[in-house]
Amino acid sequence: MKSHLELIAFTSGAVVMILELDGSRIIAPYLGTSTIVWTGLIGIILGSLSIGYWFGGKLSDKDANFFTLGKILAVSAICVLYISYFKNILALALYFSSDLIVSTIVGTTILFAPATIFLGMVTPYVARLKMKNIETSGSAIGSLYAISTLGSIIGTFLGGFVLISYFGSTTI
Repeated sequence: MKSHLELIAFTSGAVVMILELDGSRIIAPYLGTSTIVWTGLIGIILGSLSIGYWFGGKLSDKDANFFTLGKILAVSAICVLYISYFKNILALALYFSSDLIVSTIVGTTILFAPATIFLGMVTPYVARLKMKNIETSGSAIGSLYAISTLGSIIGTFLGGFVLISYFGSTTI
């Protein structure tokens, strides 16, 4: 099972970036594609990742096991699925505030933060599962974050150049 940890870290990194790119397409009909909207989306994704990293690290310190990792991945998947069913919440965000900044922050937080927080929990949790001893913990953590970032790069290109073009935002 430990050999799959790198693949899990890679995939979660890719999904985050695909979600961010696809998020811009999901948001566009409601809030537009301005720099304000992009800034809000990127900021919420990064903030949510930070929260996820923190929670994932804390949770992994308690009793890291593969069953809990599976639950984190399952909740991540449910939260991503939730986006496609509740994207109309963006219209409500705009309805309650005519301020684009407020609408963007509120709408993107409600829609994208849950999935991104749980996806952010994956890499620190996987890192704890991968660590064999304290002497090699730095290289285990460094390699997993490098793999996760490589997944983010591949996810960016795959999402931006292939998936959105061929399947559309809602299908992804």
